[in-house]
Amino acid sequence: MTDSGAGSEPLDGETAAEIRAGLARILASDAFRAAPQLSAFLAFIVERAVAGRGPELKGYTIAVEAFGRSPDFDPQSDPIVRVEAGRLRRALAQYYAGEGFGDPIRITIPVGAYVPAFERVEFGSAGQARLRPGSLPPAGEGPAGRLAPHVLLGSLPEEEALERRRARRWPLVAGFALCVALLALVAWHGGIVGREPDAVVARVQPPAAPSLAASPSDAIPPTRPAQMETLVLAVTVPELSENPALAASARRFATFLVDALSRFDDVLMVKVPSAGQSVPGGADYVLELMVQPVPGGTEGFGRLRSVRDGRIVWSASSTHPIDADQADLPESARRLATRLAEPFGIIHADIRQHGAPEPIRCIYEAIDVRRTMVPQAHLAARRCLEDLVARDPTFYPAWAQLTFLYTFEYSLGFNAQPDPLERALTAALTAVRLAPSSARAQQALMTVLFKRGAIDEAIKAGLVSMARNPYDPDIMATLGARYIQLNRPAEGLPLMEKAIALSAGRPPSYDFFALLGAHLLGARQTSRAHGEFLGGGTHPFVLLGRAIRAVQTGNEEQRVQAVAALCELFPMFHSQPRLWLMRRGFGPEVADRIVQDIGVAGR
Repeated sequence: MTDSGAGSEPLDGETAAEIRAGLARILASDAFRAAPQLSAFLAFIVERAVAGRGPELKGYTIAVEAFGRSPDFDPQSDPIVRVEAGRLRRALAQYYAGEGFGDPIRITIPVGAYVPAFERVEFGSAGQARLRPGSLPPAGEGPAGRLAPHVLLGSLPEEEALERRRARRWPLVAGFALCVALLALVAWHGGIVGREPDAVVARVQPPAAPSLAASPSDAIPPTRPAQMETLVLAVTVPELSENPALAASARRFATFLVDALSRFDDVLMVKVPSAGQSVPGGADYVLELMVQPVPGGTEGFGRLRSVRDGRIVWSASSTHPIDADQADLPESARRLATRLAEPFGIIHADIRQHGAPEPIRCIYEAIDVRRTMVPQAHLAARRCLEDLVARDPTFYPAWAQLTFLYTFEYSLGFNAQPDPLERALTAALTAVRLAPSSARAQQALMTVLFKRGAIDEAIKAGLVSMARNPYDPDIMATLGARYIQLNRPAEGLPLMEKAIALSAGRPPSYDFFALLGAHLLGARQTSRAHGEFLGGGTHPFVLLGRAIRAVQTGNEEQRVQAVAALCELFPMFHSQPRLWLMRRGFGPEVADRIVQDIGVAGR
């Protein structure tokens, strides 16, 4: 790998074209498409460097010409350029750790400078990156007589000729991407795109540096980290060759069951061995289905067994009368799938009690944070997930769950780090890119878009999520809660009640939003009934629900206690309760109604 910064001489046309091709690939990535400010910043400094104007890239120049600051801008009092440069370095590092892992050209921003460095990567026989001899320092450093920038991509060995010819096809694409970036910059200057911070990449360490000892070889695709897997659930179905009709019913039930289970692909991989075959290797659980005829109908059995220690985790049986149409069979299969696989279902309860190896342990720890709302659990789960994506950037369930944890930093203040909503958006977009058909990835995207105020896009993502897995009560509850926060309880309450009916192990937020939705509709009896299931503890929605229910029942002492507990746990609620609610996604109308009803409107 040879690198160079840009000096005071323009790069030759061929070198510039290859650098612009690398830039185009970056700007076309999911993370940079979602960050017009970062895209415009990167395009600005790369174009200046390619044009031989690298020495002009100082903090003042970038602030005035790229960010639109006034001519009296003071870099000492306004750190905007340093902050954005740090975000850009992190975004580039994550791009090359994941989507851009195999890019032949790499663009980096050396710490302490704004002039980009351009690097060529070679891959050895094992797909390992190696440095090309003769690394050059970035512009503005090193001896005055160093090689000129135009030698950056020159003198390529014969085996790279094909790659170079391919790179020559990129100029049109690069030009188009640069136009998009420049339009983003113009829009940002003109206020078309708000100056809210744009998405940056989650703060995770890139994979360990590849070995530099690989021998020269024809370039081949780089190796990827070993991919992680979720739980493996094997579903066994009896053969029943002596009773063809019963066998057909069993197969039909299994078909609907497996279809519903497979929708929970962020936590389960479903395998169905043929009748008579042994359980597939690597299975974590086995769901054994059995059926037999009884007078006037059939009796079915289901048993979930842990492969690791042979425990019977769950079992059930039911008897059904003979029904030629079998009209209830699909719904029965789907209800069973939901009971087993939903985020707060039977498998989750077993893992919470008996543990599980990585990576699934991290996933369920993150899911459990929404049930407990304990900062220490949030921190442990976040660290565990960030370690997973550092080791395998393609493991999309971790990115989806990181989205939820990052939004808690913003809305609840749990273990807050800089730019939580930007990290959350990038995590969600990464999950969607890695698993475009995943319902959980769309749920994560809905969550962060809603927090960022992109309401229409959030609802759209929620509807897509529910269409992809209509059997997941957590998706129903998330979308239902968003409707209620937007003062659309007639749409949200039915979703909350359906989610509650499907999820025995649900977090308190389900019951709170059902209580609130009924309260907004004036259905006081329904609202109070949902309040009965809030339980105890210091979950913020439990406390808020207690305060509302105390008002409904006329219990002033309980209202005061609930409000006092909220004020103690969340100082912002004491001083600015309306703002506290709005940071948690409540719209202005609903926030005003809550603070008025629980008697904190004067604060």
